[in-house]
Amino acid sequence: MTAKKENELKEYNRYEVTAISTSGCQTVVGIYQSLKEAKDYKELLFRSQDLPLFIYDTIKQERV
Repeated sequence: MTAKKENELKEYNRYEVTAISTSGCQTVVGIYQSLKEAKDYKELLFRSQDLPLFIYDTIKQERV
């Protein structure tokens, strides 16, 4: 990843909250600038549905 692209991601949307459906498909259900916002949204979704959720860091390109 180029330094310019990495800086753009740091400014904008870094963390993706992703749900995994029963068929195994992954769907991004939220994109956030901070890890705290992503974790708060994940907790809210976790209480309202039974699908597995995870947070993905788009800069490090790995799950949080």
